[in-house]
Amino acid sequence: MLSFLRQIIRNEKGQALPTVLALLALGGLTIAPTLSHASTSLNFGRILQENVHGIYAADAGVEKALWCLGEGTSLPEQLTENINQQAVAIQTEDKGDYTFYLGEFISPGEHNEYLSVDGEITWDDEEGAYKYVITVVWEPDSGIPVIHLEEVGLRLPLGYSYQSGSAAGFAGNLSTDEPDETLDTLGAYLFNWELGTPAPSVSEGEPVKTQTFYITGSGDLEGDYTWVVADREDIGAVGEITGTSYRITATAIRPGDGKITARIVAEVMISEVTTYITSWLISK
Repeated sequence: MLSFLRQIIRNEKGQALPTVLALLALGGLTIAPTLSHASTSLNFGRILQENVHGIYAADAGVEKALWCLGEGTSLPEQLTENINQQAVAIQTEDKGDYTFYLGEFISPGEHNEYLSVDGEITWDDEEGAYKYVITVVWEPDSGIPVIHLEEVGLRLPLGYSYQSGSAAGFAGNLSTDEPDETLDTLGAYLFNWELGTPAPSVSEGEPVKTQTFYITGSGDLEGDYTWVVADREDIGAVGEITGTSYRITATAIRPGDGKITARIVAEVMISEVTTYITSWLISK
């Protein structure tokens, strides 16, 4: 029996060599790609971290410009200190006066101050809904006896909608018809009444007109705004939110070689009471 085992072992001599050679060959084929993948992963992680740092640095540049616009101080062309080891260049472009109308910025008419418009939301216990009142006012310095109106509308707070048929319940409304309905880019409802003939008007003798209706929904009662359109081109669309539009571009730059790591372009409007950010684009 022992002699038989010795014969088997003797016959197996040298058979491990091909196996070892095969493993060495396989290792040679896999080590290089594995090392390459590890190097790529490390480089990707470094680039990703650098880009994140650049985004935060560019964000700080935009915030600085917004603060200066809000405070009425001089606008910087660059942050005085590096952020995340990035230099930040800032460019601020004044695009002129605009107003919100149907979810868009438009240029107000030359004499938009002849009218004012405002929206107010109050809870109505009897109806079990919120009452919305749009108030259009003829301004005393208009110098025009009568201003005829073509449209009136609003953007509702996100999560709220118009209660169907509710405008018809207020006989003194500018319109008792149902409004046209659209959605803005954030999913909030925009409602617009096109006023028929004869067109309603405001004047020195009757300076105030309203559009009242009910809204239902849930959420914060914020983000709404109203507008009115006169039939005179020199007045045009008058919005509750009117101000100066700016484009702010903040660029994060690596000081060593001048490489751009991130860029943010923000479209904003500064009104007398607040700042509205309408777009925020991150690029490189």
